[in-house]
Formats: sequence, C-alpha cells, structure tokens
Amino acid sequence: MRINTNIGALTAATNLTKVNDAVRSSAEKLSSGFRINKAADDAAGLGVANLFRSDIRALTQAQRNAEQANSVFQIAEGGASSIQKVLERMKELAVQAASDSVDSAGRSRIDSEFQGLMSEIDRVTATTEFQGSKLLAGGYGAATTSDLGAGVSTITASTPATVAISTVSATVVQAVANGITQTAAYTAGSAQTINFSGLGLKIATSAATTLADFAAKSISTVAGSGSFLIGAARNSTANYTSTASNLMQIDGSSLNLSTSTLTVASKDVTTLANAQTALSAVDSALAKVNTALGIIGAGQNRLSNAIDNIKSTVLNYQAAESSVRDLDMADEMVKYSKNQILAQAGTAMLAQANQSGQGILKLLQ
Repeated sequence: MRINTNIGALTAATNLTKVNDAVRSSAEKLSSGFRINKAADDAAGLGVANLFRSDIRALTQAQRNAEQANSVFQIAEGGASSIQKVLERMKELAVQAASDSVDSAGRSRIDSEFQGLMSEIDRVTATTEFQGSKLLAGGYGAATTSDLGAGVSTITASTPATVAISTVSATVVQAVANGITQTAAYTAGSAQTINFSGLGLKIATSAATTLADFAAKSISTVAGSGSFLIGAARNSTANYTSTASNLMQIDGSSLNLSTSTLTVASKDVTTLANAQTALSAVDSALAKVNTALGIIGAGQNRLSNAIDNIKSTVLNYQAAESSVRDLDMADEMVKYSKNQILAQAGTAMLAQANQSGQGILKLLQ
C-alpha cells in the first residue's frame, strides 16, 4: 500500500476531466445549435460550411439584383405601353385627316393634337427612368467617349449619338445632335454643370476650363447593354467567373422609342397626302413599339425563371450547409445525458479513491 501516489484517484481525476470537457462541449453545441462552433470542432467541415454560407449570401443578393432588373423592365413596359396608346390615337387622327370629309381647318385642328401627342412621346421617353438612367431613349448602358479639353468631363449622355460641341460666345456653349441645336449658359472661371436637356447631355467643368476646351470637340455615346448580375457561379478553381449564366444584359438601343427613332418626328396631318404618309409612319412606329414590348416581356420571363432558380439553389445550399454545420440535437442530447451521468459517477469514484488511503492508518495503530 502506497500513500504518496494515489493511482486510483489520479485515474479517476483524469477521466473526470475528460468527461467534464465533453459535457462543456455538448452544452456549447446544444446552446448554439451548431455542430461546429470553432475550427477545432471540424476544420475541414468549417471550410466547406463557410463556402456554402458565402455562396448563399451572394446568391441572395443576385436574387435581389434580378428582382430590381425586373423592376427596370416593369418601368420600361409602363412607358412603352403609354407610347403605344399615344400612337394608337395618332393613327386614329391620321385616318380621320386622310379623308376629304375633313376640310383644311379641321385638319389643322387635328394636327394640333397630333403634334401634341408627338411631344408626349418624347416626354415619356425622357422621363421613363430607373435611378437616373433613361430606359426608352436608347441610352441605357451606353458607353460615352469624348475629346473634350482638360477640365471638362461628361456627367450624363443618355441618348446614343454624336454630339458636336462648339462655342458661340464667351458666355454661351452650343451643342448639336440629330438635327437639334441647343445652347447653354457658360461662366468662365467657375466650376459648373452645363445642361443640354434636349440632348440628354450634362457636362461638368472646372474653374480652369476655357472656351478652347469646347471648340470643335465632340461627345460620342455608343449604345451599349445594361448588365445585371443574377448569378454567382464559380469556375473549376472555385473562383467567380463572368459568364452568360451569371449576367443578363439589356440592349439599350432596342428600347429607343423617341419620335426620331420611330420616324414620326417630322410628320403632320395638315393635308390629305401628309396624313396618308403619317399613317404609314405611325404603323411602322407601332411595330417598333410592339418589338420593344416583346423584348421587355421576354426579359421579364427570363428574370422570373432566374429568380425561381436562384431561390431553389439557395434552398439547396442552405440544406447542404445545415448538414455540415448544424447540430443533431437529439443525438447530442444523448451524449450530454450520458456524460452528465459519467461526471457524477466520476466525482463519486474520485471521492472513494481519495478515501482509500485512510486504511493505511490502521497499520500505524
């Protein structure tokens, strides 16, 4: 019998420490609901679960992007539908004026409404916007380049065209595009924004800008495509890659519904011949609007399918992450109950082992 080293007590203490650690680990998991609370729990599993979590967050944002893209199409559809109704009325007026049952005075009155309706089309195209970008002027997603001088930078060029800039006087700058000429005030020696609203153009200047920066310069706005990221697929190296499956693009030029693009800008119904010409032009314009509406509808259908697919993918990713990260509560509760019993038993055995040395006192009596 030995008194200095109580092997039984040490063994019981060691086992009790292990069991208490297991109880604490189970309590941590049961209280959080996660099987993996720290890298030490499952380093490989944590990496997999974190990758799923990042994909879920990215796809959730992609879903919001798709929903916002759908909002773009809805706004564009509203404007295009309004233009279609205007054109239908213009066709009705052209048919009325194309008959000799109407005299010249009557055609003049009809033409007043006809011209007003054309102005309404341009107003709709100029004001149908999403976050400041015009949707029906042909400039959505347009790329802008210029050879303006130092200190001058384009802010907005929403209509695809080449705008020629020239100076008129020391206080006025002139811009010309698509047969439209517009002048705007310019103040030398001050930073300002020169707004050519009729051309969909704004130009920012610095205090150092001079009239020479404008002379014989031009701004080109080339029709482009508005892009929406509606996916976050990764390539074989597990890195994001820009592919057609991740991007949806809107061809801005296909939604240009201005009167000049619809070829009704210069039409009138003041004579029988002009009314017949206008009637043909309005029919052509209606066909272009219907084409634009078809593009919008196709885009909305694709986005609807994309949103449904993203939701399904997110659900599956969440299930995959759950299988790696989340805790089986019933299984862990069984372990917790077992370890609690073992901890109580270990404590009792440690107490008994500590008492075993008491028998040595009998030998000393």
